[in-house]
Amino acid sequence: MDLMKKCFLIKTCSSLFLALISLTLSGQPPADTLLRRLLGRWEVVSYSEQGVQVDKKAPALPQALNVYEHVRQQRAEQWYGYHEYDDLSRRENRDFRAWQERDSSIEVNRIMDAIATPYYAVFFADSTLSIYNKDAANNRVIFPEGRHFSFIPSFMSISILNPGGFGVQWHAQVLLLSADRMTLFLPEEAELVELAKTTFSLP
Repeated sequence: MDLMKKCFLIKTCSSLFLALISLTLSGQPPADTLLRRLLGRWEVVSYSEQGVQVDKKAPALPQALNVYEHVRQQRAEQWYGYHEYDDLSRRENRDFRAWQERDSSIEVNRIMDAIATPYYAVFFADSTLSIYNKDAANNRVIFPEGRHFSFIPSFMSISILNPGGFGVQWHAQVLLLSADRMTLFLPEEAELVELAKTTFSLP
C-alpha cells in the first residue's frame, strides 16, 4: 500500500471516529432521524391543568377536585371579589358560599371533561401541525386547529406558530424524543407535556 493510500485511509478512519465520538457525546441521533421520529400523530397523556400536573389516562374526578382546590381562592377573588380575610356580613357570606358551590360544580365538571377527552397533535412533513380533541364515545373531532411548526434538532426545540404562520404561540424544549414517547417543556407556563405516539397513516 503506497503512502497516499495510507494517508487517505487514516484520514477516513479519523473522520469516522470523530463523527462517532461526537454522536456518542451528544447523545442525539442524526437530525433526519429525529425529524422522522417527530412526524406523525401524538396523544397528550400528561399536562399541567392550571398549574397542577394531571394524567389523562387516570381517573379524572379526583384530579379535577385537586385542580379546583388549587385555584379555589384565586377564582373567588377574580370572579366573586371575595378575599379570605374580608369581614363579610352573614348574608354576604351565605351568598358567597352559594356562589362557590355553583362555581365548584361547573368548574370541576369542565376540568373533568378536559382531562378525560383525548387530545392529539399531528406533525406533518411540510411543517404543518394539526391539533384537536376527539370524543372517544362517538369518534367525533372537537375544536380542530391548524398551526405551523419549526423544529431545530440541534437545539431540540420546537416553535409552534400562530394560525397563518405569524408569530410564535409556544416555544417548546424537547426533553425526550424516542420512537414512541415525547416530553416537552413549555417555559412560558413552566409546564411539562408528555405525549405518546399513536397509530396514524399519513397521506
